[in-house]
Amino acid sequence: MSTAPDSTMQPAFRRSTFLALYCGSVLIVSGCQQKMAEQPALRPYAKSALFKHQQSARPLEVGVVHRNQRLEDDPLANWLTPAGRATSKISPDWADSFKKESIVPPAGAPLKPEHFVSEFPFRISQRDLQRGQYLYNTNCALCHGAAGYGDGKIPERGYLRPPSYHVDPTGQQNDWSTLGQPSEVKPGDPLSGGLPMGYSRGFYRWGQKIALKDVPVGYIFQVISLGYGGMGSHDVQIPDLADRWRVVAYVRTLQLSQSFDTNLLPAEEQAKVRAAGNASAADGEASK
Repeated sequence: MSTAPDSTMQPAFRRSTFLALYCGSVLIVSGCQQKMAEQPALRPYAKSALFKHQQSARPLEVGVVHRNQRLEDDPLANWLTPAGRATSKISPDWADSFKKESIVPPAGAPLKPEHFVSEFPFRISQRDLQRGQYLYNTNCALCHGAAGYGDGKIPERGYLRPPSYHVDPTGQQNDWSTLGQPSEVKPGDPLSGGLPMGYSRGFYRWGQKIALKDVPVGYIFQVISLGYGGMGSHDVQIPDLADRWRVVAYVRTLQLSQSFDTNLLPAEEQAKVRAAGNASAADGEASK
């Protein structure tokens, strides 16, 4: 004869069972949290008794490169000639460091045009120019302007104006960066008279006046990659090195478009250019 369980014992049994399971779960979870909170991995630059000098951050072995790194002999990543990659020597005499002429130009400083490559690392096709035009209009035209006159929307609103890619045909206008300088040209001083419109500010900084249309393509690539003056580096906006060369090619196209002698074109092409110019002039008059 079986005896029915006491109904008053069931709630107490359930409570004790639940309490035991809860406590066990808390112990298990707390143990896992402790292991994950105190991992054996070292934090950056923390001390470590395992290595010499207690350095947890290990130096890279000689010759190590990351998987996306371009080597120095890769034409896409090499915009300097061997002379341009060579750095100037520093005088061992500390007293010479106070002299103005002792300033040591960094590698890549635009001291001479021959320090930069003058040819593209690959053959530029029409498709490359179209890609360069797209990237230029997306990343560059806001400051440099659609045609490269430095009249984009950003300087239009009062910010620093970039140099024009094109020289003044009359030779009268100066670059915006030297408008406050005396316009008198002094014999023997190549930097006197200010910087003409369409000339390189970088080369002018190191004592030379060179039109941007005459600078090597490697210099333009360097400015895109590293920036110059008020222009920041565009290595994030244009991460593909080949794309940067395409932008350089399109800049050269803009320069050619504004200074090309149309008399060298066939007759029908000259007629198209004149028709386009007349249409543009008519639109300008209509907008006044």
